[in-house]
Amino acid sequence: MVELYEKQINELEDLEDIADILTRDEQYTKNILKYINNPCDADVEKVGKGVFTIGISKAESPSLDTLDPATALTRANNEAMAKLACSGARFLTAKNVSDRRINAMGLYKSKKNIIPMSFESKGDTIYLVGNVDDDSEYEITSDTLNALVKCAEKEFITSAHYISSNGLFVSLVECCAPNNLGFDITGDGEIEDKEFMFGLSKYVAIVTVTEEQENDFVDFLYDNEIPVTLLGHVTKGELRLDELVFGHITDFLPE
Repeated sequence: MVELYEKQINELEDLEDIADILTRDEQYTKNILKYINNPCDADVEKVGKGVFTIGISKAESPSLDTLDPATALTRANNEAMAKLACSGARFLTAKNVSDRRINAMGLYKSKKNIIPMSFESKGDTIYLVGNVDDDSEYEITSDTLNALVKCAEKEFITSAHYISSNGLFVSLVECCAPNNLGFDITGDGEIEDKEFMFGLSKYVAIVTVTEEQENDFVDFLYDNEIPVTLLGHVTKGELRLDELVFGHITDFLPE
């Protein structure tokens, strides 16, 4: 989404104005309603009367006008696999639906390992996991995807949400919407807040953990050399970046 509004974002300096533009988009409204009804990055289907459970992930590159079909397909494939990993599913197979769309399927080790994308409780800690290689069409390494799945299987995480091309702010709001929660986060000292919140993110996923999970989660990622960055914590509903308050989560929900 941020790619579609790149010109307006570049022209604006007020972060609240940028947030307002992005959250009036029809696709944003569609995504929010989808996550409220099904707070998981993948569509979960129980097969064989509980014998096993699969996840279906659909992804579409929004930039066919600026990307060649092969690159668009690569971007879509990365997104589909990342969504499966965030939900706790191990990647099994993918189907090329078109030159910009991918449908992927994964398998959950157990029903209890299905991870929601929604923030679950006030006070949970928010982390950013993984780095995207923007020199190779935003490729996501298999090590990062495997680490996310293992964190789900080891019950080290409470929620996980893929940071799509919608950018960090919209992805955070999507996490907040299902349970009417908010976020209080710190910016990245190396880049401007506008780029951090509304540019194409260099991170793969937004993850939350409880106080009891935090040490195991961080130690596991460090031991496996997966980049992890402390972002902030979940609030009762206020959306805050450092001293800037964007409003309350209810201000960004469809009427």
